[in-house]
Amino acid sequence: MVVQLQVLSVNSGEMAPSLLLSTESQRFLIDVGDGTQRMCMEHHVRLAKLRHVFLTQLRAHTLGGLPGMVLTVSDTGKDALRVFGPRGTQRFLTATRHFLVRPDFELEGVDLKATRADAPAPTPCYSDDEVLVYAVVTGRTKAGVKRKLHESSASPPNSSCGSSSSSAGEEEEDATRETPPPTADCVSYVIETQPQRGKFLVERAVALGVPKGRLFGQLHQGKSVTLPDGRVVHSADCVSPTLPATGCAVVACPSLEYVDALVRDTSGGFRRYQSNPAEHEVVAGNSDGDSDSAGPDVQLSAVFHLADPDVLRHPKYVAWVQRFGAGVEHVLLSHDGCPRKTVYRASATLQAQLQSVFPRAFPPADRELQDAEVPFSRRVSMLFAPDRPVVVGESLLKFAIAPAARRGFDAGACWKRLDVDEAHTLTAAIRARLEQRDAVDTSSAATTPTPTLAVNGRITFLGTGCAIPSKYRNVTGMYLEIEHEQPRAGGGDAVALPAAVSPDWSGFMLDCGEGSYGQLHRYAGGDTRRVRELVGKLKCIWISHNHADHHLGAVRVLSLRACEAEPVLLIGPTSVAHWLDEYSAVDPTVAGKYRFVDNYCFDELDERFQDAAAEAKAARAWLRDALGVTAFECVPVTHAFRSYALVATFGDALKVAFSGDCRPSERFADRARGAFLMVHEATFEDALAHEAASKKHCTTTEAVDVGRRAGAAHLVLTHFSQRYPKAPVMAAGGGDVLTAVDLLSLRFDELHQPQLVDVCAELMALGDDDDDSNATTATAVPPPVADSS
Repeated sequence: MVVQLQVLSVNSGEMAPSLLLSTESQRFLIDVGDGTQRMCMEHHVRLAKLRHVFLTQLRAHTLGGLPGMVLTVSDTGKDALRVFGPRGTQRFLTATRHFLVRPDFELEGVDLKATRADAPAPTPCYSDDEVLVYAVVTGRTKAGVKRKLHESSASPPNSSCGSSSSSAGEEEEDATRETPPPTADCVSYVIETQPQRGKFLVERAVALGVPKGRLFGQLHQGKSVTLPDGRVVHSADCVSPTLPATGCAVVACPSLEYVDALVRDTSGGFRRYQSNPAEHEVVAGNSDGDSDSAGPDVQLSAVFHLADPDVLRHPKYVAWVQRFGAGVEHVLLSHDGCPRKTVYRASATLQAQLQSVFPRAFPPADRELQDAEVPFSRRVSMLFAPDRPVVVGESLLKFAIAPAARRGFDAGACWKRLDVDEAHTLTAAIRARLEQRDAVDTSSAATTPTPTLAVNGRITFLGTGCAIPSKYRNVTGMYLEIEHEQPRAGGGDAVALPAAVSPDWSGFMLDCGEGSYGQLHRYAGGDTRRVRELVGKLKCIWISHNHADHHLGAVRVLSLRACEAEPVLLIGPTSVAHWLDEYSAVDPTVAGKYRFVDNYCFDELDERFQDAAAEAKAARAWLRDALGVTAFECVPVTHAFRSYALVATFGDALKVAFSGDCRPSERFADRARGAFLMVHEATFEDALAHEAASKKHCTTTEAVDVGRRAGAAHLVLTHFSQRYPKAPVMAAGGGDVLTAVDLLSLRFDELHQPQLVDVCAELMALGDDDDDSNATTATAVPPPVADSS
């Protein structure tokens, strides 16, 4: 029997911790944060045997990747998935019905509750012939928190901090509101191996005169047998002793508020794995415990800690952890010393290469230079393990629980630090060629002047793929940084936009697929202050339609906004509002952080527009004050139910258009006429025009044609099928049309990049020994056949 626990990710900022439990017959995920699916695909983590998921909390960082994982698993022919988690797990899964429609797939939620103190013995929440999984539920008992509501003329209509549905009148009545304590249980898990029957000793059985055949089997099963001569042979006579159970614990203690409840352990969930319970009771501040001193019933091999540094240093937590004994390995998954290496190695390598050639168009990829050069080489001293250093976890680190002969760590799959110097060396010839070409262009009269814009800003592509992520492309998302100062007509000093906005810039997201927050983290170079700025200055998220790859990342982004910040204006289809409202009831870190307005409120031809005129007027006024938007129109397009494109004008004349997912649209081309920037989906190559039509997407040529009919000054193509994991197939004569790459980041006055497409294609063709067509088939969760996002 082989049982192992593998770290998929640690708390690196880009991703949250996630683990994979593997047995010979099953796979189990413990937490499924944003980006888990993409990480598994790139690194060939096999999930064909995935049947069960265990959640430690109902928070965006622990479950943000689960709906996408469910969609992919269901598309591979699997028929069921069971999800264990705190109270509210089934409610969360029910909320996904607004976009996750799989009638033949059974998605079951199991709400785990704390075991009563007088229960005779802990009962596993899951068991099979190989392992048992015990859940230890820890509640947080804390009074409601008074929140000061943010009131500002720039707040979205009817905004509030405590609830996503309260009215403006209610806000004016109370400057503070007592919010009830949410369901904030967290769950730790203990994985026990089943006791293993000893080895059947054939030679001894033969020596005792036992004939080969069914009697061998009966003896190995623990039964006694009677031989033809009347002698009785017992199982113990020819079977080695049973191997005792061992185990591994995943301890979830997300903050200091959980420490007391965890160490008190009223359910007794951890006591059978610890020694000296009486001493433990004294440490925990409870003197009513049993005074007997005893060793653990089952000896744990390792404890994985989902706890921040403050918890790890807390005296009560330290004393409680010491009760597991000196022989236990400890692994830290949320420690400050965890590696910051991105889990998306192929994309990071390409990013480093592109950044060396286009330093103004791509963020640097050198944040992991702070990590140790050799993987699995860092251990730290912790108070709860004074005798030996503690392991700092990192992605793909394995710990073998059974068999005993293989017990221990395996870091063979962990990767080295990204070699930025190698990336620069690899692109030296390309840089030299471009520098020579630039010198020729500079000396000629063909040099393109830098445009003077009424409003400047920057667009960053957080994801350029469709349906599910691939090695090089995350799913759809863009972040616009809109500057607030603009030059006067005819030159002169800059004038500020209304005082309701901050004096520099504001953020605007166009679609927000899973993993968007991790991409923001990479765009910021891992600078946490910069990431907080990007999230904090976000004013509006616009969602084109209800497909999961266009909005699942929103809950993670919203959860990380400060409660005192003004709510984000979220514009999208009604079904997304239903999803977010129901999800907010489970995860209080999202509640009150958005204000929803439906896309149809910005379509004057919609029959419902007149009924929503007042709401639309208030939203337009807020968009004008917060982002400098002077015109905002949602254009219905042909794709999924209630899909929209967007045409927004900033300042007097800077028009930006985004197609969402669609077939070529004459109305969109007309409304986007004269656009400074158009971003258009181009899912398929021209040879697949029939498939594009059947799935209601565009080919590259169709997208280019829409841009030309609109007379767009700059056209960028995105949302490529994952069958093009590197460069999309373009027809000849594309001109200076850009094909977006993840983390491409351009200022509006630098959108003219005639060399970018060719260089991207050249770099993507270099040195990728791990062929992408094999990357997805090597995983047990291959991509769905349909590019139906």
